[in-house]
Amino acid sequence: MSGLSPVSLIVITLSVVGVLIAVAVHSAMLFLNSAPSNSLSRQHVVGIGKYINPEFTQNWQLFAPDPMSTNIHVQARVKVMRPNGEPFTTGWVDLTALDEAWIKHNPLPSQTQQNQLRSAWDGFVSTLDDKGRPTGLYGELMQQYLLRIAAHRFGPYVSGGTVQAIQLRSASTPIAAPPWSDQYVNTQTGYLVEPWWTVKGEDFL
Repeated sequence: MSGLSPVSLIVITLSVVGVLIAVAVHSAMLFLNSAPSNSLSRQHVVGIGKYINPEFTQNWQLFAPDPMSTNIHVQARVKVMRPNGEPFTTGWVDLTALDEAWIKHNPLPSQTQQNQLRSAWDGFVSTLDDKGRPTGLYGELMQQYLLRIAAHRFGPYVSGGTVQAIQLRSASTPIAAPPWSDQYVNTQTGYLVEPWWTVKGEDFL
């Protein structure tokens, strides 16, 4: 080090400081994302989510695995226009249940059936603000991604009409406590309903 010029020493020092700051920020983000919910993580939940997703997504708590405690099913319905000009809205279709039925007796299920819909919904929900609207470019992209997944599941024509719009919702049902536990769990299903999203021709490509 003694043979380096002052300029070189300054460059090396600034580089080391920059790396240390980057490591500290990265570690702090991972900690806040993995640690139990607290006032700091709740205050900066949007910023933490943008940093973590999708490259550093984790499903582990700080000291133990984070098993699912709620069954979440993504459901969708479509609004179609029939040739006579009559509009028609279908009932809700459980897209998650269709994936599960496909996986259940399949020894080699595809990653699409296992993870595509679930990951897309999780990513989309992580971008919602207090009013339930997706935020930022990532939120817009995840909304468009979900729309196209649903559009491909239904196709451009349903019930004799052309698909005009798609609406999605999640049905979240808490998993009941085991028989040996005295913990009370309210297993009533709750719904997160999104507004109607207009479908374009390219969404079916």
